[in-house]
Amino acid sequence: MESSIKRNYSNISLMYLIEYLQKSKKSVSYLTFMLEQLEKPSPTQLDTQYPIESVYQNLELEYPNLYRNICVEREASKPSVVLLTGLSGSGKDCVLQPLLDSKEAYHVVTATSRERRVVKNEPETAYVWMRKRKKSETEEQYFGNLRNEYSLIENDYHYGNLYGLPLSALTKSGEGIPVIRTDIKGVITLTDLLPSYGFQTVSIGVLPDSWIQVYRAILERGDDVDDARQRLCEDFNNMELYVRNVNYFLHNSREADIDGCCGLDISIDALRYLIKRYSS
Repeated sequence: MESSIKRNYSNISLMYLIEYLQKSKKSVSYLTFMLEQLEKPSPTQLDTQYPIESVYQNLELEYPNLYRNICVEREASKPSVVLLTGLSGSGKDCVLQPLLDSKEAYHVVTATSRERRVVKNEPETAYVWMRKRKKSETEEQYFGNLRNEYSLIENDYHYGNLYGLPLSALTKSGEGIPVIRTDIKGVITLTDLLPSYGFQTVSIGVLPDSWIQVYRAILERGDDVDDARQRLCEDFNNMELYVRNVNYFLHNSREADIDGCCGLDISIDALRYLIKRYSS
């Protein structure tokens, strides 16, 4: 069965693969098979054979541009945390910013032990800047103490510095619902971790119109063509993780609807709807 699917891969649409993936209990990475065949597919190839819309077109439309993937009922006894993720060029920041401005939501700021880059004008609000190491502390003691002092729910070590998510960052009052911008692997980790701290998570995967849009967004960030194609492959390969783990897909279209409403405005309204639903 698996070898047959692999041989006929180029003739199968992403829609049917995802549908099979959702129903199957096997742990076969069908999208990895695609990448093995295509290696570094062009965005045009992907848009022709595996269009992004095939991810959500068979899902229930809960609100304009908002599709329910994995149902999660609101638990009134638990405060909600929104996990916002999405493909390159999907417009995550553009969708979120109006809700930050209106204080319907706030962006969760993580913590770091590294020093602020004042010379490079790094904003004071970029991180929670954890205290410096005391002379009496070993490095191991220092990082262990930071985890306790800042109540880090999760943490990681990069280039000699500790990064983490402080519990206090999720409990601000009067600023709306907390939103964590993260990648899909972060969604998986936090969906598993946050309920043990008394929070309910709802995850949203923001999707653009096309793979060409993803590719152009990567190039606009300064990647060369080869790196951009590699990043495109990574985004494409991650679609399996999105399908398996996010609660909602938000199609952030750059095109207006049939009534002439701006696609971005529709997406902002959809995110606002979802935030209100999980804030009550």
